[in-house]
Amino acid sequence: MRGEGGSWKARLWLMLACVAGVFASAVVASTAEAAAGTWSSASRLHASREFHPATLLPDGRVLVSGGFGYDGILASSELFDPKRKRWTTTFGLEKARLGHTTTLLGTGRVLAVGGANLSDGYVARSELFDPVAGTWQDAARLSRARANHSATLMRDGRLLVAGGLSTGHAVLRSSELYDPQADRWSRTPSMRAARFHHTATGLGDGRVLVAGGESKSGSFLRSVEIYDPGRRRWTRAAPMRRGRANQTATLLFDGRVLVTGGGDRAPGFTATAEIYNPRTNRWRLVGRMRQSRGHHMASLLPDGRVLVAGGFADSGTVRRTELYDPKTRRFSTGGALRNARAHASITLLPNGVLVSGGSQVSGRIVPSAELYRAR
Repeated sequence: MRGEGGSWKARLWLMLACVAGVFASAVVASTAEAAAGTWSSASRLHASREFHPATLLPDGRVLVSGGFGYDGILASSELFDPKRKRWTTTFGLEKARLGHTTTLLGTGRVLAVGGANLSDGYVARSELFDPVAGTWQDAARLSRARANHSATLMRDGRLLVAGGLSTGHAVLRSSELYDPQADRWSRTPSMRAARFHHTATGLGDGRVLVAGGESKSGSFLRSVEIYDPGRRRWTRAAPMRRGRANQTATLLFDGRVLVTGGGDRAPGFTATAEIYNPRTNRWRLVGRMRQSRGHHMASLLPDGRVLVAGGFADSGTVRRTELYDPKTRRFSTGGALRNARAHASITLLPNGVLVSGGSQVSGRIVPSAELYRAR
């Protein structure tokens, strides 16, 4: 059972602040799932966790850090070795946090940015992870503490952080850039709309596309804007066909961006998906997913398809996975996760996809990890 007191209050606080046809034949359905790919179990995480980011390291290992667990907000970190399919513990963050981001920099180190915890509230402190030493050390502080923001690595090696929640549960318009060579944050012009639980995608031409998210009033935004690093400014882009938060955005091989699902317990979740074309500045609705979902995961596969997995739906926590094919513009059924999960992390590996942690509607935090292999 979940512990009483601080852990439960931490989770409640997090959820408020952050944080969400009849089968023709059973044989045909199972055959279709097997053809789409299979999931297999990996070893369990050392700490059950959700709201944790994952980062693929240059040596092929995967770093996960922080998040929320049965003991509250976590500082612990661990590494997954895909060859041995095992997790090992490493030095933890100096500051416990959730709702943060981690990004592999061109220097080979990983930068953890922002987040929140009960003792500090929203966190301005950044930390750098050295994969060789396995240690974290302090990095420059953000000019504004934030959580549930976006972080996008740009072509010149700098990191763009935008939006999020801050002290007093303020919803932010501000953005800032981290220079890893100077270990310095600098302010950039603010976005036109304050938002959190949005997506940010680095485009093929070096610009960054920010879409949707939640506003201060709790409404889901249709608005979209683009950051141009050459001009150092944000400009409006065509709005999405519908407002979304807690969605996924995936850059396709042809330079377009696929956005799937989104929503929350109220007003509910959507199965719709749409694609943005940066050349024409237009959104186009594509085939609906077979399952409405939000707080889910998505990963581009080497063959150009997009794997969509897990999440929350109006009916509960999702095991179902789907594959979007840009050639047919349709979703097809994928193999089911071994454990339903949302608020999990997803990482594309050289030989598959790793999903770790997460939680379920019941409040259970999932301690397991699993691997997907396409067929």
